Amino acid sequence: METDLLVELARFIERIAAIARTGLAFKPDGYDSERYEELLKEAARVHAALAQADAEAVEAMRLKWRESVLSGYDGYVTTAVGVGAIVFNERDELLMMKRPSGRWWYPTGFCDVGLSPAENVAKEVREEIGLIVRPTRLIGIVDSLKVPAPSRHIYSLLFKCVIEGGELQPNPLEALEAGFFALDGLPEPLHGLDRKWIRLAREFHFEGRSAAFFDEA
Repeated sequence: METDLLVELARFIERIAAIARTGLAFKPDGYDSERYEELLKEAARVHAALAQADAEAVEAMRLKWRESVLSGYDGYVTTAVGVGAIVFNERDELLMMKRPSGRWWYPTGFCDVGLSPAENVAKEVREEIGLIVRPTRLIGIVDSLKVPAPSRHIYSLLFKCVIEGGELQPNPLEALEAGFFALDGLPEPLHGLDRKWIRLAREFHFEGRSAAFFDEA
């Protein structure tokens, strides 16, 4: 119960800070801007209290948020969008990479401006692992707010991909190592807390599922 409350509070802080930053983007002066500045201060204060941080941390967070404010439409704070690649080889083994954090995960990354989600996921696999893949199906859209841990709000678009070329050559800036593993024998420790991607990988690759998954309210 206490953990759920802390998660909800962290999400609330993130939302209040986003509303305040967006408000300042469209109303940089006047009465409204003063209220948005106050919201940022209060959000930073509660954020620091959750982290058991001091007054310097409060001001540092407030400044970080404040300095990220852009003008008008460019300053509208939105949910981040990322992509992930579920790639099996001819032996029905799943591609996994060991992040610099020491945890294993499928290839993933944020979407770059100017590229479609499918182009982004192919680029991530090529840059991180060295393989050329082609996305064949959208497996699902995963909402980070449905994971029981406070984190940046992200929509992750998960694609099933097939290998069309390249060689397994992990980029040392992105991966300590990489390889293919049986779905029932994935390397540990895994990144994050969400494990629904394992179920989706099994259903789409082995069980013939075709309908994309999405997190419901």
